Amino acid sequence: MSDPVANPRQTLVAAWLAMLVAILVLLFEYTTGILQRLLPWPLLWGTYLTLLFSSIWGMKSLLEWQGPPSVDPAARRNGGSRNRRNITTHNLWKLPVEGQMYVLMLIIMLLGALFGKTNTLMLMFALMAGPFIVNGGVTFAMTRRLLVHRHLPERLMAGETVSVDITLENRKRILSSCLLAIEDRIIGPRELLTGKLMFAQVPARQSRTGRYQARFMQRGRYQLGPARVVSRFPLGIVERGLQIEVYDEILVYPRIGILANWWKRRLSDGQETSRIAQGRSGAHHDEFHRIREYRPGDELRSIHWKTTARRNELMVREYRQHRDRRMLLILDLAPLSDASEERQLEVVENAASLATTIGWGHIQECGSQHLDLLCFGTARTEWLGMSHGVDMYGWLDQLAEAEPGQQYSISTILEEANRRQSASTRCVIVTTRPESKFGSTGQAGGRDTPATTNIVVVEADPAKTAEFFTREV
Repeated sequence: MSDPVANPRQTLVAAWLAMLVAILVLLFEYTTGILQRLLPWPLLWGTYLTLLFSSIWGMKSLLEWQGPPSVDPAARRNGGSRNRRNITTHNLWKLPVEGQMYVLMLIIMLLGALFGKTNTLMLMFALMAGPFIVNGGVTFAMTRRLLVHRHLPERLMAGETVSVDITLENRKRILSSCLLAIEDRIIGPRELLTGKLMFAQVPARQSRTGRYQARFMQRGRYQLGPARVVSRFPLGIVERGLQIEVYDEILVYPRIGILANWWKRRLSDGQETSRIAQGRSGAHHDEFHRIREYRPGDELRSIHWKTTARRNELMVREYRQHRDRRMLLILDLAPLSDASEERQLEVVENAASLATTIGWGHIQECGSQHLDLLCFGTARTEWLGMSHGVDMYGWLDQLAEAEPGQQYSISTILEEANRRQSASTRCVIVTTRPESKFGSTGQAGGRDTPATTNIVVVEADPAKTAEFFTREV
């Protein structure tokens, strides 16, 4: 196997040779003029340009060259940015448009001085080359011995605006760093963002903190890094900088939406019907609370006919909510056949958001210990509330990173649901498949569907869930 350091070393040697040979040939031609006598003028000018570009390429390669990076991917995930000694940096060099025009003027003056043997043009070339070299040296000094630290939350919801604090530390002993621009790269599952901010001055042995805001519209795990620190101080014709291999991660949860009250009542009423059918009763089950006036959306089977007849208006029974209800929430992310990528993304994100909303609402009522989650996609994952205690984020972590896959069939999902079912458990299956493929196993989520079974199947098509669910909050 070849040495991984061989290519950078070969590049370094080639850069040195190109620069030295080009400079020596130009000096030899300047003192003897032999190429001007031997070559016709088109070939002579082509030779001059080739030598000049070779010297410039060699100098640029030498400025950019640095040993190969050795950043452990595991260190990135485990917060490698916390250890200063393990941070790898890369030198950056760039000519902005102003610098390119400046270099073009230098080349024209140098060629004119060499070709025409004009000392005035050579003097002007020297006077203009000085600021260019000084600008490169100053910008190099501005970006030396810098460190970047980030401060950001570990988790947030999709669509929320997050503030990322960037601390720039100047470890130089004497020299301040001026006019530093930071570009922070953010890589998500389906989007690429860049955070930018500017520091006017960072004094020696001090640090300054700035902030930029970002909005993550897709759920999933985002990686922040590397960070690029660049400066054009003072003339703006040369840009130098550092690429600092400092990485952080942030997990973006699906957006929590709003469920219609009638759909939530149908879900809880369906569970109560199942319990009555099983003959369950006791102090911890829903108990009769009062008889009240009928409200739009109430179940007709809750009407108390004797009181209705006596008062000559519709009256319904109202029950206190259970606090020990269990819910088995199943998210089935199967790819859509013959659907565009945009359409598939819309349905998958709607399914993840709907499952998050249902689960969060149940936890708010009954606690996290009464929620079980199963995800079927590229992999099968589970989160059992009884075994995780007060852990409020494990099930959200799974929903944030769940991706569609087709290796799990409907029969497998229903087998899992039936195996975990009990008289006190309500099962909700949120699926990207057509609802009809589940047959008559479970009830649908529509308003007119009677709640007669302990399994609810909800097709996550945004057009079909718009009646009772919205992600806009």
